[in-house]
Amino acid sequence: MEGAPSIGAFPQTPAVSRRRQAPMSPPTSDRKQRSAATSSTNNSRLPVAPQPSGATTTPNSTPVIPTTILDAPTQRLYALAIYFFLFAWKLYDWAKLVEDNTESFWLFLKWIAIDLVFLFGLPELRIPWLELSQPFVVVLFFFHALLDWMFMFNIGLPWQAWLLGFVKVFYDREVAISEHNVKLSSILHNSSLIMGRQIINILPEGSAVLNPDHVPFCLGGDNKVAQIPMYFNATIPIEVELIRVDLDTNAQEVMKLSRGQLRDIERQAKKHTPEGGESVVQYSYPVKKAGAYRLGKVLDEYKLEVQRKSGFTFVVPCPRAWVGSTPSSERCIGDLTDLSLQVEGTPPLKIVYSQTINGKERGFHFQSLQPDGFSSPLSGSFHSTALTGPEDDEDISWARSQRIPVNLNESMHTSGEWQYSVDEVHDAFGNVVKYASPVDDPEGKPKPKHLVQKFVVKERPRVRLEGCDLKTPLKVAKGESKELPIRFEISGPTRDDTSHSLTWQFSPIDTLTESGDHGDVVLAGEHHARNAHDRPRISAPGLYTLKSVTAGSCEGEVQEPSSCLLLNPLEPKLTIRSEEIPDICAGNTIGLRVDLDLVGTPPFVIRYDEITNGYREPKKIVVYTLRHQMELIPKLAGIHQYIFTHIGDDVYRERKLTGPEYVLEQDVRPAATAIIQHSEGKTSACLGEEVDVPVLLLGDPPFTLEWETIYDGKRKYQKATDIQKSTYKIKTAPLTQGGEYTLALTSVQDKRNCRNFLRDEIKINVRRQSPRVAFGQIENRRKTMAVEGSTVKLPIRLTGEGPWKVSYVNLDDPSKVMEKTVRHDNDFLDVKSRGVFQIKDIWDNQCHGVVDSKASTFEVDWVPRPKLRMMVTPGVHESDGHYVLDPVCEGDVSGFEIDLKGTPPYHVEYEVRHQPGKGKGSLSRKAFDTAVSKAPIQMETTKAGLYTYTFNSLADNQYTNNRDFEPIVVQQKVNQKPTASFVKPGQTFKYCMSEQRNEESIPITLSGVAPFSLEFEIKHQSGAGTEIYRTPAINSHTYDIKIPRERLRLGIQQVRIRSVKDGSGCQSTTTEIGGPSVQVHLFDAPSIYPLETRTDYCVGDRISYTLSGTPPFEVWYTFDGVERKAKSPTTAFRRIAESPGEFVIKTVSDKGSECRAPVEIAKTIHPLPAVKISKGKNVRVDIHEGGEVEILFEFWGTPPFEFTYTRSSNARKGQKSQVLETRHDVSYEHSKVVRASQEGTYEVVAIKDKYCAFSTNGLDGEKNKESSQKLLKYT
Repeated sequence: MEGAPSIGAFPQTPAVSRRRQAPMSPPTSDRKQRSAATSSTNNSRLPVAPQPSGATTTPNSTPVIPTTILDAPTQRLYALAIYFFLFAWKLYDWAKLVEDNTESFWLFLKWIAIDLVFLFGLPELRIPWLELSQPFVVVLFFFHALLDWMFMFNIGLPWQAWLLGFVKVFYDREVAISEHNVKLSSILHNSSLIMGRQIINILPEGSAVLNPDHVPFCLGGDNKVAQIPMYFNATIPIEVELIRVDLDTNAQEVMKLSRGQLRDIERQAKKHTPEGGESVVQYSYPVKKAGAYRLGKVLDEYKLEVQRKSGFTFVVPCPRAWVGSTPSSERCIGDLTDLSLQVEGTPPLKIVYSQTINGKERGFHFQSLQPDGFSSPLSGSFHSTALTGPEDDEDISWARSQRIPVNLNESMHTSGEWQYSVDEVHDAFGNVVKYASPVDDPEGKPKPKHLVQKFVVKERPRVRLEGCDLKTPLKVAKGESKELPIRFEISGPTRDDTSHSLTWQFSPIDTLTESGDHGDVVLAGEHHARNAHDRPRISAPGLYTLKSVTAGSCEGEVQEPSSCLLLNPLEPKLTIRSEEIPDICAGNTIGLRVDLDLVGTPPFVIRYDEITNGYREPKKIVVYTLRHQMELIPKLAGIHQYIFTHIGDDVYRERKLTGPEYVLEQDVRPAATAIIQHSEGKTSACLGEEVDVPVLLLGDPPFTLEWETIYDGKRKYQKATDIQKSTYKIKTAPLTQGGEYTLALTSVQDKRNCRNFLRDEIKINVRRQSPRVAFGQIENRRKTMAVEGSTVKLPIRLTGEGPWKVSYVNLDDPSKVMEKTVRHDNDFLDVKSRGVFQIKDIWDNQCHGVVDSKASTFEVDWVPRPKLRMMVTPGVHESDGHYVLDPVCEGDVSGFEIDLKGTPPYHVEYEVRHQPGKGKGSLSRKAFDTAVSKAPIQMETTKAGLYTYTFNSLADNQYTNNRDFEPIVVQQKVNQKPTASFVKPGQTFKYCMSEQRNEESIPITLSGVAPFSLEFEIKHQSGAGTEIYRTPAINSHTYDIKIPRERLRLGIQQVRIRSVKDGSGCQSTTTEIGGPSVQVHLFDAPSIYPLETRTDYCVGDRISYTLSGTPPFEVWYTFDGVERKAKSPTTAFRRIAESPGEFVIKTVSDKGSECRAPVEIAKTIHPLPAVKISKGKNVRVDIHEGGEVEILFEFWGTPPFEFTYTRSSNARKGQKSQVLETRHDVSYEHSKVVRASQEGTYEVVAIKDKYCAFSTNGLDGEKNKESSQKLLKYT
């Protein structure tokens, strides 16, 4: 059977293969050599393996890698190592899928490809002994493909758990939320979460205990009955005596348990007694009277007295508290509360009360409340024996209920509403009575009135004087009154009621002491003010001192200044003394000098009337001192009378003056004088002009006036005599020389012949030249051509001082003289008519001028105006005074021609008024210039509507504004073509394959006549055929296009408007529209979903999600406020919760989409709960039978806590500890004390809080307690 070897047999070694491939009849020498080689090979190598059937030997059967470089065994070792590496990699991918509880088609394809390359590529390397046959490789490949299918599609295998455990031995790390690899076992197997144990050894002994937990009891209110617990350890009593001591009388009362009660104890003992064990029975004894209770005689079933503790258990009246009554609920700032809290109970007591000020509540308490000299065994530190009282029959009167008042005398420093409320009361035994507030009460009932006291605290007022004190007294006229300047203030918000009462002391002015204080006479005054501005009025002179202010029930504060002095000053008086003022020359009087002596309070106001020649003129003067002198010197001669009529000062109003002493009279003849009547003292004159200077003369005529004229250092004296009037006009000689003249008055005398010296003078500036005027030239001549109606500026040349007034006429109408004021010496005359203009006269600002006769005329003429005419051609016709062109379509070419006459170039202006079918029209103004007589006009056809062309202005080279031009109107109607355009052309719109709720649409705008129909061209980037999409009828001018998904493909496509057609039948194609386009990118959007619906996780849990989309994925999430990014090569995303915090997934994206899909998946990671028993230590305690041990459990986590602990047999030498019983308990606090009386080792094996659980021996913290579990016994 040489030709049929078994499949998978090892190939022959290279030497044997070569030998078999030799020719059939080799030479002898060759055969010998081969024989020798064969012999040598057989002696040094392994036996030859059978050759596969059909194998042919070729020269290429040598290994690809020569054995001289890498020998055959090493090559086989490397191939095997690569195979096992790939198999380990495959196991790793499989373990990830098992942990994620998912499957992966891509991993299946990956390993199919890797196995295909490896298995079919291995024989090609021709490694000795690994030259596998083709059928064997195919079978082996199908076996690996089956294995890949089972692995990558997560098909359950019988040996899956064993294999997964084997993989975990070598690699037990997973990616945590912090993006680091962590070892899961190190998180889950944390020995520090459960620590400590309690070991109890019991010495067998029966006992009876009353209230071993030292629970306080009280009677009162809702507590009508107190249940006192009794514990019987290892005994069944047949007689139990209970001794009650009355707290008030110390009388003892013996009570026995009834037979029924004893039978209940016996039934409980038999029910809970384990086989071969001892029982601990609890029985609650009801009592309805207050007192001190202790066990008396206790006999067991053998009528032997059982060991018992003789300590007292006190049942006292429940403590209570209330607020004592107060006479008034109103207080003022700074008052004391004067409040009493009554507390009743067993001292020392504690009361908790709250103080609320304007809605802000604060809590307070008083503790150790007891009567004076009171002594109690409970006053010291709290011990377990304190609640049971003394062990001997001592006096227990200290436990009686007593009433203790608590006085609250707090200063009320804030205004508003105050409230005191009793919240809790505690007695010495720890009994607590709480009074629910309205917030805590389910029905919102207010507290009873005896528990609450409210006060209304008001602000205290303040008063002071302003504007008056001892240095600044008040002054008031006699018989008059004045308000006392009191300033009333009260803090806090503005009150509607500011009424208050004031009191003050008053001493008359003549009773004050030398120091200015109140004297022997002191009068009291008061005022009841209705508001803050109501002030008392005072009139009597003296000293006023504020003493008190009261607003409501609150007495206020009087601030400084508080004293005010009121005075009645003297009434004003006037004494007049006068003397005449004489003239030295004439010897007569020229006026009066009057001295005024005053009494009163300055300033004074004096009024008097001056009567001159029967004319009365009232006058007044203000005097700021007590003496004043005034001179009354009139300028006119005659009898002058002065009558002083009234006087007033700062206090008294004007008082009338009567009597002859207040009348003065004088006959005045003033000295002669002369005054030049000119306001500025200087004037100007023209060359050769005479100047008139007016002079006012004062005195008795006739007058003689002398003056002099000064020019160029020369003086000329002149004199005028026998002047009979009071005014005189000096007229100078013609001033023929230019320059400055001075005319000065030297003296004057009247009929008394007293010559008086004068100083008045006036300066006269005389021009040195007369003004002149002449026309200027335009282009070297005094003639011009201008546009009709325009203003022609004729140049004029002027000399002199402006402004000038020029008179001129148009010789075509010489009767009309025109004048113009010119302000510049080179100016213009504006004319608006044609003709010959001639200058007639000229004046400058003062002098008359001369007209240049050679340049006094200027000629003006008009240029002819331009004209415009419409060219009538086919398609143009005239209608109703305007021209109409045939209608055209929008975008068509249309126009007409106009004929122009005038001076080229021409400037034509016209208006184009566009009136669309709807909406407001538009108006545009256009203009063009042309140098030819015929000009074409292009019509507007870009927009539909009625176009009206109005030619309203024609200008040529001369006329820029032809006012005589008659407008020409041309009309044409343009029919509209529809248009469509993208609102955002060129923009890329991104869509998901599945439609989203708020998906963006492609907005377009349309114009034309509705309805519209659109045709779109959709061209995919891949080059596939063009898709045509037609919209239904669109009845509006805006439209949001949503292209159906069946018209789109994944990827980028270009959407272009192909054509649009409106209701009028007009159609626009792509070429006419301009071809704008948008891009539409269609994505298969990624998404992420949690595999579990819960939101609360624990440390060590796996948080798993599934992803949809194209791997790889990027996931953005935050953990405890820190943002992180993770990558997932597969559709499964999982992280280990290594620490507590808030884990929120924000966005997710995949490889095939540029969009980050926003999500909000929040998970809360809670820490694992922890528990310590006996402070985390191993504690051993020995107790007697019936005794007890307090086992302290301390918890960390989120309440409530559920924990399971076991009692095991205490380890003995050579014996293994066994679990005797398991107990499940609940704690709503972070610590709990359990009392145990049975022997054994107590350990916590499982702990669970509100969210998480942890177990040391495989117990699931979330399982319910089994009913068969044994409960721990209490004593």
